[in-house]
Amino acid sequence: MVSALAVFAAAGPASAEIFVSADSPKQGQTVEIYVSPKAAGEAPAPGSPAVVFNGRAYQTFPVAEPDGAHRHRLLVSIPADLRPGTYAIRCGQEEKTLRVLSGRFPVQRIRLPAGKDNFVASPGEVDAVDKAKATVSDSRLWKRSFAAPVSARISTVFGVRRVVNGHLLADYFHSGIDFAAPAGAPVRACAPGRVILAAQDFKLHGKTVAIDHGQGVVSFYIHLQKLFVKAGDTVSAGQLIGRVGQTGRANGPHLHFSIYVNQVATNPLDWFKQEF
Repeated sequence: MVSALAVFAAAGPASAEIFVSADSPKQGQTVEIYVSPKAAGEAPAPGSPAVVFNGRAYQTFPVAEPDGAHRHRLLVSIPADLRPGTYAIRCGQEEKTLRVLSGRFPVQRIRLPAGKDNFVASPGEVDAVDKAKATVSDSRLWKRSFAAPVSARISTVFGVRRVVNGHLLADYFHSGIDFAAPAGAPVRACAPGRVILAAQDFKLHGKTVAIDHGQGVVSFYIHLQKLFVKAGDTVSAGQLIGRVGQTGRANGPHLHFSIYVNQVATNPLDWFKQEF
């Protein structure tokens, strides 16, 4: 991955123009970044230019423009735990300033029974989940805004800090949203994609499905009771992929749903309201 990103960075335009969809995003918000040659008519260099934000280089993807203009696009999620302040976005010699605002996330107090009051994972579980989060495929497989995967009220919002059995969890924030759906309720794919993880026996996440939607966007469906898909399956928006359960580290039936953008958790509610 590092060598590939070095190629992207070297392949960028001599002078790039950077456009960001939000100059003052909140923690947990997804922003669109566009890069285009600053000189009119300048042809794109081979490969994709890299964008650097918060000390990390990101791959960009070409965008088809009706007027023949050459642009590349990238989605970045502002980390929920990134300290509010001013940060730079760089592409080649060009730089743009981004002012990150607080997400003003609440604190939630919950109690878990003995045996689930920990973050102990199954052997290989963390690696499998991290590998799914890191998936970056070239093709964008979705066309519209994402749909809620289950019909139920939201019991826990994105970004919440938690006090579990009286102890504040350090370096933790709620990486998705919880739907208070009853056990057995149908869970559907939020958008088209390819199943990259279908785990039956994770101790921490329980039965879990992850779907790659392309270009670094991956959705997770956690604590399921039953799975109807397997790794490698292609799914359509709204397709039945599982049923709500309380497997893994859960204190009752619910669906934990997350969207990761280039390995960083983002607020799924934005994806329900907006087309990226």
